[in-house]
Amino acid sequence: MARPIRIEVPGALYHVIARGNERKAIFRDDLDRNHYLQRLVHYRGKFNFRLLAYCLMDNHVHLAVETGEAPLSRIMAGLQSSYTQYFNRRHGRVGHLFQGRYKAFLVEKDRYALALLRYIHENPVKAGVVRRANQYAWSSDRHYRAARGPEWMDSDRLLAMLGQGRAAALSGYRRLMLEEVQDPYEKARSWGQVVKGNESFAGRAYESAGEALPIRRDLTLDAVIRLVSDAEGIDPKWLQRGRAHRESRARLMIAWAGREVAGISLARTAKRFRRDSSTVARGVSRLEQRMRGDRELRRRLEQVAKRLRKRPRAKNTTIQD
Repeated sequence: MARPIRIEVPGALYHVIARGNERKAIFRDDLDRNHYLQRLVHYRGKFNFRLLAYCLMDNHVHLAVETGEAPLSRIMAGLQSSYTQYFNRRHGRVGHLFQGRYKAFLVEKDRYALALLRYIHENPVKAGVVRRANQYAWSSDRHYRAARGPEWMDSDRLLAMLGQGRAAALSGYRRLMLEEVQDPYEKARSWGQVVKGNESFAGRAYESAGEALPIRRDLTLDAVIRLVSDAEGIDPKWLQRGRAHRESRARLMIAWAGREVAGISLARTAKRFRRDSSTVARGVSRLEQRMRGDRELRRRLEQVAKRLRKRPRAKNTTIQD
């Protein structure tokens, strides 16, 4: 797929995800994890950003970062390059350690900051590594549960949103981790794999980068279905009831393209095909994972997205999610 644009905004909240090349480990032991944190602390001091949360898994990292004047791209270039040099030197290897470019979402801070905090700290639980977030040693969860952390952790930024005073903030954090949040981060609207938030927030973010919001609001679900069906050589009527791999994949392609190009929710596409929305969401997630390693699938989806974006614009057409 074409590389997502980078939107650099001073003082913005970013969710950064850096994965190991070919999904291989980027940490082999605790010495590696400690060194990564040391590098992170070094660049925090050098570039004056705020580290709000982190979670170090075996083959990937989640960071919640509030930038200063230095762009996130400069921060991550230094961090990833210096850690790769250390890792290769220590383990006697050469070549890339991380999987291409890191992924970074500009997050609507007021609405999703706490949901992002929960999402990052729940990562080891969802991966089946531990049963509870507080059992995992290599995340910032323990700093929040103590309502204080090392001087290089900027947990006070989010603790202040959870309660006034240490006791209230600690109680608020525990509730956050125990109860479902009203707007879970997983369900936050994603715009071009770059921004997480509502349309007005995304519009301002893209405008700041001199870009147009990457959504074709005039496209209907019917138009997406017709184009994908034609590209895959499938009769659209079979998509409603067909259960073969070919039809199932086409439905997921429609769901993905509809969301990415036309802003059509996965729930709406699932309803159209009389499928469970959570099943479709998981299927689209797996499709995106396969796209990273399957060049032919990636090429076909890129072609679908390109053709949809180039379709003549319809007048007075709206989409209701």
